Amino acid sequence: MRWLRFAIGLLIALTLHSLLDSFYPNALAFFNPYLILVVYYAMGGNLVGAIFAGIAAGLVQDAYSGAIFGLHAFSLTVIAYIVAYINARLVLRGTLPFGACLFGGAIVNDLVIFVMVNILLKQRIEMFEQEMIVKAIFTSLFGMLVYQLLTLFLREEPIEATRRPAY
Repeated sequence: MRWLRFAIGLLIALTLHSLLDSFYPNALAFFNPYLILVVYYAMGGNLVGAIFAGIAAGLVQDAYSGAIFGLHAFSLTVIAYIVAYINARLVLRGTLPFGACLFGGAIVNDLVIFVMVNILLKQRIEMFEQEMIVKAIFTSLFGMLVYQLLTLFLREEPIEATRRPAY
């Protein structure tokens, strides 16, 4: 059931990406719907599922954004692993922890992409801190709105908890 939700969410993110790109080119510089999907899926705490979700969403984003193929897949996989690992230990639920994970995920996403582009292209690119903060704020606010809408329509907590046993 979670993979079906993920597939539907990926189609919605791709549709949103296409619509934003047609009306406002370079809109993904200020908003990332794939990040919302990956963090939502990773909040369940399933590490392996989160890694595959990050890979799938990142490859779709790379295919439709014209970036270096695999760049977003790597960064979203890193974010999915970190969020799933934290949530497997702490079992965070609610809108504010989801927004905090999105905010941190957006910043880590931009930092990983910045480092990888500098390594892969072997050229120095500029880091836009203001753009990174604006993107993190917009992505977090929109993601928290989506989370609230899911809570309203599902009439339950939209993220299912899977807690890993302590060793």
